[in-house]
Amino acid sequence: MTTKTPAISIVVPVFNLEDYVTVALDSILAQENYSNFEILVIDDHSTDNTLAVINGYAQKDARIKVLANQRKKGVAGARNTGFDHAQGDWIAFLDADDTWETNNLSSLSSALNEYPNADIIISDRYEIVNQGDKELLSETDPVWHKYFNAANKTGGLLRLDNPIRIFFEEGVLMRTGTCLIRKALVGRVGYCDEELKAAVDMSWFFKLAAHVDYMVYVPRPLMTYLHRSGSLTRTIPFGFYGVIAYKKMLQSPEFKLYKNHIRQQVALWSLDKTYFYRKNNNKLKAIHAAFEAVLFDFTKPEHWKNLLASLLLR
Repeated sequence: MTTKTPAISIVVPVFNLEDYVTVALDSILAQENYSNFEILVIDDHSTDNTLAVINGYAQKDARIKVLANQRKKGVAGARNTGFDHAQGDWIAFLDADDTWETNNLSSLSSALNEYPNADIIISDRYEIVNQGDKELLSETDPVWHKYFNAANKTGGLLRLDNPIRIFFEEGVLMRTGTCLIRKALVGRVGYCDEELKAAVDMSWFFKLAAHVDYMVYVPRPLMTYLHRSGSLTRTIPFGFYGVIAYKKMLQSPEFKLYKNHIRQQVALWSLDKTYFYRKNNNKLKAIHAAFEAVLFDFTKPEHWKNLLASLLLR
């Protein structure tokens, strides 16, 4: 059997990460047994030396193309710039502070030998947290463990049917940096939502999952995700954009079967916002978020208790 090596466009958004992006790019260039790719590095109007660094890399390897946004558009806008210029049949992502294993592309693409009609291929990943501790996502996330632990033990590919149901009822089984997505699917679904400054991946993954019958899981960790304390999702309430994303889903016909699940998620992310605002002594915003949690799911006693605590700023 001939191993499939489709053309892959790798989208790497970067903003003020001159100290990290070199490691990310080196991990792509170090891919073993796979060379049919282009690297689209999108500088999102950095103010440090990032643009000079990535231009230096582009001079050394013709597969690297540098795209510079003329204004800061955020990670969604940067990825969309990459979509506009992608020439490959498949899209892969790597954030500028993360890294791939050397067998990432060869492992993901080889799944097409068994599942040639798949539109989404995913894998496990490592996550670096708590001052350098390295964890395996399928061991720490209960939903990932439930669905992927058996495949990890056998080493065989796993076909995951009806992923949108699982995403809504249990949890999102996609992560940036671990997936290979057919570009034709991106064309059908559309680009990332540039209004969102966080929850970008989650919002887009739901849309992708709604347009496929199945995904394919490769049972090995193929990248390392770095949790950085200075990243956007660590310095604002993640729920702020989570609420926006889920409210938009409520208005979308493709998610009409899951409205109850979406309302519950709006409530949960509103709760997250409330805790953040209470912690930072912002009473008015805490009350508003707590009221929204009750409005979208009044059946949970925790939401009512949280509203009372917010009114008392406790």
